[in-house]
Amino acid sequence: MFELSLDAVLARQVPVPQAIAKHQGAWRDLALVVRVAASHDALMRSLQADPAGLVREATLFDVYKPTVPSGDMRPGERSLAVRLELLDPQATLTEERIDDTVANAVARATQS
Repeated sequence: MFELSLDAVLARQVPVPQAIAKHQGAWRDLALVVRVAASHDALMRSLQADPAGLVREATLFDVYKPTVPSGDMRPGERSLAVRLELLDPQATLTEERIDDTVANAVARATQS
């Protein structure tokens, strides 16, 4: 036996179903060199703020901070590996559209 609070059940938001995309999405992995003080949330928001709406999700999957600065990384910087999921539910993504979307996302990230 158990008790169920109907008020709690009714207060919960029910997920809205979404149509399954008819077109295949695309994924691109990026390595962004940012300052150590750069905020994860601000970076993800800037990457996802695509005016065309093609960036469905941005996911951080790796952080690299060398103990000794090397190569293109200066002191106080780290490399963040981010996966972008792109999808246009209305049309097939071409390489040109994907490249433009990724370039615009990187540009937005460098401004934040």
